[in-house]
Amino acid sequence: MLEKSRIGAAPSALMDANVDQIASELAALTQRFVDLSAKLGEAARDLDATGAPPTNGLVEALAGARGQFVQLRTQALSAADAAGVPPAPEPQSLHEIEPLLAAIGEALHSRARREALARAQQGAVTTIDRVLEIIHQDDPAFSTLVTCHARAREARAAILALTELEVDDARQVMDGVRAFADLLTMVENREGLDDDRYAELEESVSRGFGRALAVAVARGKIGFEGEFVEPPPAPEPAPEPAVEPSEALPIEAPPIETEPLTEAVAEAVMASASEETAGEAPPLASEEGALPEEPEPGSETIAVEEPAPGAEAATDPSAPDETAQWWLAAWARWSGWKSSHDFAAAVREELGKYPYLLSVPIQKSPEYEDGLLAYGYSILMDHVERQNAGCVGNALNSLKPGQTRPVGEQLYDYLITEGRLRETYADFVKNTLAAAVPEPGVWFQFRILESKEDTRILQRPSARIGDTELSGQRLASDGQRYNEHKFKMTLGPLTTRFVLVSAEVKEARGAGFKLVADGAPSDSGWVVSVLAGKGAGGKNEARRISEDGLHIPGLGKDHSALWVAVFNPDTAADRRYELSVFLRKDTKSPFRTKG
Repeated sequence: MLEKSRIGAAPSALMDANVDQIASELAALTQRFVDLSAKLGEAARDLDATGAPPTNGLVEALAGARGQFVQLRTQALSAADAAGVPPAPEPQSLHEIEPLLAAIGEALHSRARREALARAQQGAVTTIDRVLEIIHQDDPAFSTLVTCHARAREARAAILALTELEVDDARQVMDGVRAFADLLTMVENREGLDDDRYAELEESVSRGFGRALAVAVARGKIGFEGEFVEPPPAPEPAPEPAVEPSEALPIEAPPIETEPLTEAVAEAVMASASEETAGEAPPLASEEGALPEEPEPGSETIAVEEPAPGAEAATDPSAPDETAQWWLAAWARWSGWKSSHDFAAAVREELGKYPYLLSVPIQKSPEYEDGLLAYGYSILMDHVERQNAGCVGNALNSLKPGQTRPVGEQLYDYLITEGRLRETYADFVKNTLAAAVPEPGVWFQFRILESKEDTRILQRPSARIGDTELSGQRLASDGQRYNEHKFKMTLGPLTTRFVLVSAEVKEARGAGFKLVADGAPSDSGWVVSVLAGKGAGGKNEARRISEDGLHIPGLGKDHSALWVAVFNPDTAADRRYELSVFLRKDTKSPFRTKG
């Protein structure tokens, strides 16, 4: 394609050079005419005064100048014809050649613009036509690829409809081809890209067409007709000859040699974990009946308890090990942004996509959003890497050959031990919440909304994590409003639930928080305050809920919102929590000692 562009551009370049030469000769001939004009004037005066005719030299010079003019006019007319300038009467003077050259220059510039547009259209359409040949190995109706193809056809039509390249609309259309080109590069050169380039392309494709398509490319599910080769069926073993019992000899099996874990083993782990898991992703808000619904709340102010996600059914031990998908997704995403984002920026980006991320156990994250939720746990990878530099990169080398435990469980134990998650999960929750509020925010299970007229207690009507609906009740009397409000919840290992307490009043209210875990006082909670008034936009302050409780005065006046994080630091077991929120009309502490 590059050679065609060069060949197509050659005539235009030669024509430009020819016009420049004609213009140069015109300037020189114009100066010669000026000189001859002076000599003719002098000869005219001599002829008038003395009757002396012009000299032979002057006559020959005039004849030569006319010959040059005729030759220059012929060249200009030929160039005009080649450039497609509409025919006009032959120029009879140098002054009439000048506008002809200007018309030729404009025609050549117009042709150059048309040729540039044609080359750009040809290159873009070639790319898009190649993208339209991409298929999914298993699913011809793969939704994100179908959408990509629809957009490709729209882009193709828009490109072919362009009439000018150097305008804003055309630039926008041509810029849109970049995402298609990046997708094509990922599919065609998957094995030849370094990590940084691949991460850059993956981000571009995810941004342009959705992360599901980028994931499918990474898993080798996207390609071209004829690229997907099914492995031949294994030959059936030949029947063994029968051996008489008296002739049977004991056969000793040769010792099994175990190889140290290498990159090849790591690739095998990744391959086994990247097989399709169709039908496992639980639907979100669009499908109401996917998970068991929670009973409707009654008239009491105590919120209904939400059960933790149930245990997984036992899997067939002979099936491929897909338990490491959460690790591979989170690791791949973290590898892509670790050099360009800090922790806070990554938190805002990931929770902006999936606000309920921290409410899902990390090992179950591939079951949500078609496996895309697991990418969000890249922020946890960053946290553990900060606790123990190099531990993320060494994770696959920690796997023990010959283990019967699933790979995902081994990696989870490694993350807990080497990443010190038992000791530091609380800090991870604090730093994540502080970075995420007020924007983009996090998914909350319960909310208290305080206004001048009433207090509203809101909660999610179903047990489904990520539910976007809210239901609740309105409290009008002070006795109901300024009292203890209890919220019960059951948390899976290393998960967090959030409660939002906000106020739309200018007067200062008081808020107290106390937490009980499995019937005993607990400090597994944080409160992050969002400043109000002149302090809005300032740094968020995080305070730990102590076992004696935490009191924060100034809700409404000083703090527009208080975000409560209740977390389960246990790495293996569910825990039942009860959060008490003491709302007060004044700023006095509800506890004997201030929290």
